[in-house]
Amino acid sequence: MSENGTEASENMTCKTCDQCRSRKVRCISTLISPFGLGNVDCNCIYRLVPPGQRIRCTNCIKRKETCHFPPSKRKLRKCAPEPNHATPSQHQGPLFEPSSEQICIQTSLPPVFLDQMLENHGTTGVFRDTNPLLRAPDHDVTSSSLAFFSERRIQSLSQQLGNDRLNQLVETIESIIRSRLLAQGPSSLPISFKHPSDIEQVLPDKIRLYTDSYFNQLHPTYPFLDRHAFEDKVFGPNLSEDLCANSAFSALYHAILALGCQYHEGGAFNPGNGKAWKLFQVSLGLVSDILMPQGTLMGLQSIFTMTTCCLQIDEVLLMEATRMAQGLGYHRALATGDQRHKNTCHRTFWVLYYMEKQISFHGNKSSMISDYDIGCPIPDVPESVFGEYNWFLSAIKFGRILSQAYTCVFSVSAAFQTTEARHIAIDEIETRLEKWRTAVPVGFRPGMPLLDPNCLSSFFPQPSFKMIVLHTNFSYYALTIALSRLNVSVSRQPLSLRQEKSKRLLMYTARAIVEGSKNVDIAAHTPNFILAVLPLAALFILFDFIVHNPTHPETRNNLALLDVAAGHFSLLDYKSGGFLPGSILTEFAHIARQFVKDFETNQLRPPQQEPTDMGSSITGFTSVDTEISMQPNETNSSDNNNTGLQVNMIESWSPRDFLNYPITPETTLHGLPENPRTTQYNIHTLFGFMVPEFGHDQPMGGR
Repeated sequence: MSENGTEASENMTCKTCDQCRSRKVRCISTLISPFGLGNVDCNCIYRLVPPGQRIRCTNCIKRKETCHFPPSKRKLRKCAPEPNHATPSQHQGPLFEPSSEQICIQTSLPPVFLDQMLENHGTTGVFRDTNPLLRAPDHDVTSSSLAFFSERRIQSLSQQLGNDRLNQLVETIESIIRSRLLAQGPSSLPISFKHPSDIEQVLPDKIRLYTDSYFNQLHPTYPFLDRHAFEDKVFGPNLSEDLCANSAFSALYHAILALGCQYHEGGAFNPGNGKAWKLFQVSLGLVSDILMPQGTLMGLQSIFTMTTCCLQIDEVLLMEATRMAQGLGYHRALATGDQRHKNTCHRTFWVLYYMEKQISFHGNKSSMISDYDIGCPIPDVPESVFGEYNWFLSAIKFGRILSQAYTCVFSVSAAFQTTEARHIAIDEIETRLEKWRTAVPVGFRPGMPLLDPNCLSSFFPQPSFKMIVLHTNFSYYALTIALSRLNVSVSRQPLSLRQEKSKRLLMYTARAIVEGSKNVDIAAHTPNFILAVLPLAALFILFDFIVHNPTHPETRNNLALLDVAAGHFSLLDYKSGGFLPGSILTEFAHIARQFVKDFETNQLRPPQQEPTDMGSSITGFTSVDTEISMQPNETNSSDNNNTGLQVNMIESWSPRDFLNYPITPETTLHGLPENPRTTQYNIHTLFGFMVPEFGHDQPMGGR
C-alpha cells in the first residue's frame, strides 16, 4: 500500500489466449455475453471482463478449440480519494468538470447503431421499418422476415428466364393482397369490434363438446388456462350471471367455444362465415370493455385467446396482451396469491413470451419483452409434456434463441458489424440452435422424418401430438432459412466452403418443408404459418434455385418438389372455396418447368455452369470438417422420401456441383435502397386478413 494510492484488485485478463501465444499468432477476440455479442477493444494490454460474459478467440472458434485467457498479473494503481470536508450544502455540483476529450469510456458493451447517430448527427438512418410481402428493398432481403424478392432479384430472375412472366405473377399476387387489405369492392370483410346484435346460442351438449375439443387440441400447445377453474365456471349454476357481469369471462368463454367449434365443421377460411366466427365476434365486441379498466388475469387470458395462435387475426391483440402482462407484473415472480394462482399467471406470461418472440422475429421487429428484465419462474405444465419431450420448456428456449438471433444478427446495429464479427455471431446462434435441436427427442426432432412409423407418435394418442411436432419442426426450419440466407449474403467470397454449405442447407430446408407439408391438415384451425406461410417461402427458394441452376444435378429433385408445393396450394385453394388464392402459386412451377425444358432443348450453357478455375478454394476440402452443425446424424441420406436435411453435403464436390445463388452488391443488410418505395404488407396476409384498429367507426381494413 503506497501513501498516494492503493493497489487495485481487479479480475483482469490478458489480451492473448494461451493457444495463440503458443502458436505465436495474433489473437483476435470477441466478447460473448448471454444477452448479445459485441466486439472487444484488443489494443489494451489487459481487460476487465464484465460479470456473466466471456471472451473467445476467433482463431480458436475456427479450430473448434476451448479458448483460455489467463489472468493478468499486472497490478493497477488507483489514486486514493481526497477526503471531503465540505458539507453537502457547500457544493451544488462537482468540484471538477472534465472536458469531453478527458473522458475515456471502456467499450465493453455491444455496439448500437443509435450511439453512432448520436455522435454523428448527420448519419443517415436505415430503412427497416417495413413488413414486405414478396418485394422487399434490396438491402432488406436477408432480414429475419420471410420476404423474398427484391426488385433487383426479380430483374435477375426475369433476365435468366428471358421473359416477364415472373414480374407479372408477383404483381398479380400483390394486387390481390392490396385489394384484401384495403377492403375495396364487394369483398369487404364483415369483421369489426362491434358487439353482434344476435348472439349465437350453443346447446349444453355442444358446450361440453367444444370445450373438450379446445383443451384436447389447442391447450397443450398454448397452456395458459387453468382448466379446472375455467370448467367450474362454465358448468356451474351461475353461468348466465357470470357472462352478463364479467366482460372478460364472456369474451374468454365465447373465444374458447369458437376455437373448439372449428374441429366440428364450425370453422371457415372466409372470416365472418361459419359458427366459429359468429361466436368469435362476441369476443371481439368486448375488447374495448376489457382494455379500458385496469388489467386482470382473466382479461389478459381473454385477449390472448383471440390472438394469431388460433383464428389468424392480426397480431395487434397479441401486442396488447403482451403490454397487459407486463403491466400486471407477470414477467416477475409474484409475491402474493396462492401457488395455483401464481402458476397460472406465470404460465400465461411464458406462453405469451414464446408467441410474441416468434411474431416479432418473423415480422422483422424487435420484441416488446425485454429478456433483461424477466424474473418469472417457469412452472411445470404436465399437459404439455409428451413422454420425454417438454414442449412448454422447449418452446420457451426457442423463443430465447429467436430473441438472441434478432438482437445479435438481424437488428440494425448487428448489420453494421464487420464481416468477421457477423460470422462469429451467426456461428454462435447456430451452435445454440443445434444444441436446442439435439435436446428434442427423436420423434419430435427437426430434421427427422415427420410422423415416421418408427417415431414415438404411436405412443401418444393425444390429438395435439401432430401439431406439436409441426410447430417444433417448422419453427426450426424458419430460423434455419433466415440464418442460411444471411450466411450466403455475408460470405461474399465466390465458391467459398461456408457459402456453399449455407446454400445447400437453404435448399434442403426448403425441401424438408415441402415434404413435411403432407402432414399438415388443410383446415381452418391450422395456423397460417404452418398451413401456408412457410410452404410459400420454401416454394420461392426452390424456384430460385431451379432458375439459376437449370442443368444442376439437384434441379430434377427441386422440380419434383416444386410440383408438390404447387399441389399443396391447389388443395388449399379448393378446400377454402377459392378464398385463399393458392392456385395462382402453381404458376411458379409452370414457369420453372418450362424454363428448364426450353433450356435443355436449346442446349444452352448458363454462365454459372462454365468451368471455373477454383484455385485455392477447393484445396482444403478434404482437410476441413465438413459436418454441418444443423445436420441430424440419424437421417438416412439414401432415402429420398425422408423429410430430414441431407448429410454428406460437401463430400466429393466438383466445380459443377456448386449451386449458383447470386448475391448482388445491393443485397446488403444496411444502407439506402435505390428505390425507397416498399410494400408495407406482411406475407401472412396472402392467406389471411387484417382486423381494423380498435374503434367502431373505422372502415374495414383501415390502419
